[in-house]
Amino acid sequence: MSKILALGAENKTRFAVKDGEKIFLSDVYSDLSIVSVLESYEKDIRTYLAETGMKPEIIACDAHPAYHSRWIAENLSREYASEVLFVQHHEAHILSCMADNNITGDVLGVAFDGAGYGNDGAIWGGEFLLQNGAALKRLNHFSYVEQPGGDIASREIWRMAVSYLNQAYSGKLEKICSAVLNGIGKEKICAILDMISKKINVPLTSSVGRLFDAVSCLVLGRIKSDFEAECAILLEKSIVQGVNDYYGYEISGGSICVSKMIREIIRDMEEKISAGIVSAKFHNTIGEIIFDIARRTNKEFGITKVLVSGGCFQNKYLMEYVEKKFSSEGSLKLYKHNKYSPSDLGIAIGQIVYAERVSGE
Repeated sequence: MSKILALGAENKTRFAVKDGEKIFLSDVYSDLSIVSVLESYEKDIRTYLAETGMKPEIIACDAHPAYHSRWIAENLSREYASEVLFVQHHEAHILSCMADNNITGDVLGVAFDGAGYGNDGAIWGGEFLLQNGAALKRLNHFSYVEQPGGDIASREIWRMAVSYLNQAYSGKLEKICSAVLNGIGKEKICAILDMISKKINVPLTSSVGRLFDAVSCLVLGRIKSDFEAECAILLEKSIVQGVNDYYGYEISGGSICVSKMIREIIRDMEEKISAGIVSAKFHNTIGEIIFDIARRTNKEFGITKVLVSGGCFQNKYLMEYVEKKFSSEGSLKLYKHNKYSPSDLGIAIGQIVYAERVSGE
């Protein structure tokens, strides 16, 4: 068996080591872009390797070219003459869930989170990955939308709200009578629209995490997020229980468009529907999309096992909604994480599974 070192992701991450049958999983590291955290992370890796005498034959890391964990992987590979494997972020999420449930064979993996470097260079995060007799491949994803300013849009979430509105209304935001837009201000909105039209620093994203941010802005009036997933948490807390309705969406050519949902959310807000009801309908819509894609995949490929992973599935309401939907469908079985976290804390486990596959183990 190959000796494998997996370096995880970038934020709230762990590294993992597999030597024989045993897996060592490290403590949690908050953010590798912080120098002190990165130094501690690298020191702990080197200390573990030195004390155990373990010389990694394979080092697996996230495929993101700017992640600090990748830089460390490349440095260590030169020192140990190790093979480096760059693992797509959302594949690692699904492989982690497969390991967590001891599943092999054909599956549909659903990976929803804030961000992961995609094979096409875009920011992924709303992914349906199919394993059908071969490696995982992208089957469906949420339609791309511009993420104005890049990473800053995950904090200044009003940027994502403007971007989704721009897509839903084809740039004609003057049709919208929204207190949220008034709160943002015309000057800021025009600046974002100008960035989008000129394609200046507007990477494309399919992230469900950023969709949650946009809806939090539209429904709760939140303009910024002070910490990761803050606005998604507040949106979940606002939910009124007992709502069964959901919004419209369109699936075409492997892409899931939520423009209809955005327009219906605006309509509800303009009709003074309570934020709690709108939030429930939004969550229900995400659940319906998952179930819809699962049924389509079952019909086309005969897939019966559906796995969910990624930070968005720490949302209790969403998980319970999806579990209820799947419990009524005898031909499908839903799997979630048990031992490992659905967040990036479980990424290193998925990277180990990927390395084992590549090495033929």
